[in-house]
Amino acid sequence: MSRPIYYHYTTIAGCLGIITSRRVWLTDYRFLNDKQELKQGLSALLAHLAVEKRESFERAFLWHGMNTHHCVLSMSKSPKILSQWRAYAADGTGVAIGFDDLFLKFAKIDLVDCQYENHETYAQELATKYASFADSVHQARLDNPAENSFMEWINQHKENFSAIVKDIIALKNPAFVEEQEVRAVQSVDHGTVKMRLSNQLLIPYTEANFWEDNEAISSMAVVIPEIWLGPKCNELNRTALAAINIGMCMVERYDCGYV
Repeated sequence: MSRPIYYHYTTIAGCLGIITSRRVWLTDYRFLNDKQELKQGLSALLAHLAVEKRESFERAFLWHGMNTHHCVLSMSKSPKILSQWRAYAADGTGVAIGFDDLFLKFAKIDLVDCQYENHETYAQELATKYASFADSVHQARLDNPAENSFMEWINQHKENFSAIVKDIIALKNPAFVEEQEVRAVQSVDHGTVKMRLSNQLLIPYTEANFWEDNEAISSMAVVIPEIWLGPKCNELNRTALAAINIGMCMVERYDCGYV
């Protein structure tokens, strides 16, 4: 049985940067286009908690978010989604890089399948899943009335908060179900996150190294078994990718007639 492959749509420049650096960039989820959905997901979860616990939980998440960045890389289960080509691969002139899920082991990131339907049921399931932890959060706030003490408790339990965020990150508007999105997620501490500038906005991000620097680039096909050229991608890029010598990496083209 073949291993699953997940595709990241990007420009030719993005492709070159990923291959030569052996790294992918994951952006703080609060700076994504669909950040509102994530806020709604947290609200849906909170709605299933008792009022007093809801307040404690919300406060805890506020402090957790100040100390931890949950960074995301959007991927898809398919290289044949025209809307993705148009939006993220320079109107079809770019590529879709196919990553074997093995790269997650090297990059130390988690995969989250997007949840497009039954959001209310999903939120209820999360409330049940984390009911015991919600009790602990509320009790911790009662036991630690000083904010600095409560913040210390939150930091000691950051793995629990990170797990909840990863579950909430799965929520996605059903209008985008055709994207078949999978989100690669990595949590990083405040102070270790990097910054980039885009349209006069500072954006926190982190880099995940998916292939060791001392490994031959010709062996990278283990991690990147496929690269798909977009419907408008210059065919010479196939020759250029072969010259990079990523071993047995197959270069395909998504030819859907979009010109």
